[in-house]
Amino acid sequence: MAFGKRSVFGGSSRVGSTPVPALNLTALMDILSNLLFFLLAAYAAQATEVENKAEMRLPASTSQVRLQLQLTISITQHAIQVADTPVTPIEEGQLVEAEDEEGRIASLYAKLVSIKERRAEAGREQTAEASGILLLADKDTDSDVVSKVLKTAGHAGFVNVRFGVIAQ
Repeated sequence: MAFGKRSVFGGSSRVGSTPVPALNLTALMDILSNLLFFLLAAYAAQATEVENKAEMRLPASTSQVRLQLQLTISITQHAIQVADTPVTPIEEGQLVEAEDEEGRIASLYAKLVSIKERRAEAGREQTAEASGILLLADKDTDSDVVSKVLKTAGHAGFVNVRFGVIAQ
């Protein structure tokens, strides 16, 4: 009984047998390397600096990731600010303004919704930055205040949140 040669893929190389198609890996490797390049380029951090305000002390971090410029919400000891514009006062670490029935800060919610609407009119609501905020909170800020700000931002459609810290 004569045995024919076996191909790399296990098929017989005898004459008269069905041919086994060769698998070309070059094109697949080209596609995968291009995909890897674009994924790395998309997630590469851009070097940006955020101005630290005198009345705010940010927590420290050893992270090396740089921040992308986005809508900034600052929580100082005296106010909540959206893009450096005071929106809601804070006294003795607590919000002065009462929350609405859904637990949102009404003035902050109104400001964020108006920003979202202006971006939609300008055609920028589909970008990743449109649903993201940079939250700068004083390190002595009560966590309840931060939680209410996050809840309000989420209700307004700003679901991607980054916290700003001081690099060490």
